[in-house]
Amino acid sequence: MAILSVWQGIARLRLDQEIVRDSLRQSAFAAASDELNIFVSAEQILRTVASEDEIRSGRQGCRTRMREAIAGTKFLPNMLRVSANGRLLCSAVGNESPADGSVIPKQDWWGNAALAPDFTLSEGVYSPASKHRVIYGVLPVADGKGQPDGAVAVAIDVDWLAYVQSQKRVPAGAVVALFNKTGRVIASNDAAIAQQIFAKGLTAAHGEDGLLTAPDASGERWSFAMAPVIRRDYYVGFSMKSSHLFRFTYVHVTVDLLLPVLMIAMASLAIWSVTNRLVVSSIELLQRTATAYAKGHYAVRPLALTQTPGEFRALGAALVNMAQAVQERDKKLREALDQKALLIKEIHHRVKNSLQIVMSLTSLQASRLRDPAARDAIEQTRTRVNALALVHRMIYELDLDGTVDVKALLGDVVAQLHQGLSDDRRGISVTLDVMPYRTLADSAIPLTLFVVEAVTNAFKHGFEKGRSGTLALTLAPSGPDKLKLTIEDDGKGVNLEAEPSELGTGARLMSAFANQLGGQVSTRRREPGGTVVELVFPKVVADDASLPRAAQ
Repeated sequence: MAILSVWQGIARLRLDQEIVRDSLRQSAFAAASDELNIFVSAEQILRTVASEDEIRSGRQGCRTRMREAIAGTKFLPNMLRVSANGRLLCSAVGNESPADGSVIPKQDWWGNAALAPDFTLSEGVYSPASKHRVIYGVLPVADGKGQPDGAVAVAIDVDWLAYVQSQKRVPAGAVVALFNKTGRVIASNDAAIAQQIFAKGLTAAHGEDGLLTAPDASGERWSFAMAPVIRRDYYVGFSMKSSHLFRFTYVHVTVDLLLPVLMIAMASLAIWSVTNRLVVSSIELLQRTATAYAKGHYAVRPLALTQTPGEFRALGAALVNMAQAVQERDKKLREALDQKALLIKEIHHRVKNSLQIVMSLTSLQASRLRDPAARDAIEQTRTRVNALALVHRMIYELDLDGTVDVKALLGDVVAQLHQGLSDDRRGISVTLDVMPYRTLADSAIPLTLFVVEAVTNAFKHGFEKGRSGTLALTLAPSGPDKLKLTIEDDGKGVNLEAEPSELGTGARLMSAFANQLGGQVSTRRREPGGTVVELVFPKVVADDASLPRAAQ
């Protein structure tokens, strides 16, 4: 539409320019009609009298015949008969020859006129006989043999031409002028402006009758057209200011350019307004509703969609139905999770009770044994079972997020071991330095059993009955993704030179539990005395990407 609007504006501009050009051209030809009539009348009179013997011979009766020919024509003050050698033979009024008796060729107007093959017009000159500025219309004359025999000439009064110019009815501000082919203004209704614009534009306009422009002294541009008069010896020019001529053109072009743009702008504004009210606002409301649903606020309802198109109302209803379906599904899932939680807690509770029953049975069995070694083996089994029961108790008491607080777990395990194993070793103190750490139950169980074996070995093999000492348990980071568990005592130390086949059950279990954790266990002597057991294993936390979604 914009391209079409520009094209239409250019077409209107060209059309209006053509209309103005035609109008100026017609005005120029209309303005030239009076001058053309005068010049044509002068030519016809000359052609009429040129064939008469009195005038051709220049003898007696010539002056009388010339006076009769120009009688009644106010614009023709005189008529002349000039011989082939340029001498004045006859004159209707006075004597056109110079005062010193020289011939006609001494006068400027005769030079070009004598050489012209047909009727021609001279420059404007002063006529001594008529006491006026005149333009000579000259018609060559031939003798009986066809040889040049001078010419007859008629004087055309320039003042009469100026009067004719002043009587023309032209639009306000228009300038009309009669000027010759050299650009000299002969007569005009505004000689000053005419001399500025027509003289400057004549070179480009010579031989053309189109629309031309030229500036005046103030820089104002004028558009003009010229109509030739008598074989382009003279022209009549009609000129008007360009700003006055094309003011309506500018208005038309501006309207042609701006009206489609205004229509597009108003249409765009209307489309934007309607779209914003019916579409964009509805989409924004649906988007806010969807965002609220994504955050779990299913009670939100898009009530403002009642005044929107049916498609948005249907979409809003679909969102509401979806929210209700999600609420119902969430309710069922929560109920299922609650039931699952109860079942899992019940399982852990039953496992803990079963382990406690096992502990009670082993305690009863141990009380009947007389062999100290057998009783000690049963007690170790009871301790291990107690550690398992402790893990299940903590899982039962905590929320079902699949993780166990290792710091609390190790504190309870060490406390129970200290209480159960220190009957004859009351002088042994236990210290814990465990970092905050939560892990899965699958990792907590082997870690707990590892601690049970390591602490039990330290109590039984590191300290004799009645001896005091210190046992320290530390859990700290070891690199970016590993932990190090350290159990250190100041007892008598462990025999590091024993063969693998000679190692006790506790050492073998510690190695097995370390493998379950994916770690490595090491044992070394402590200076000046004691044993250090270290377990380095990967960190397994609840937000680990490798864990199941339920654990996360």
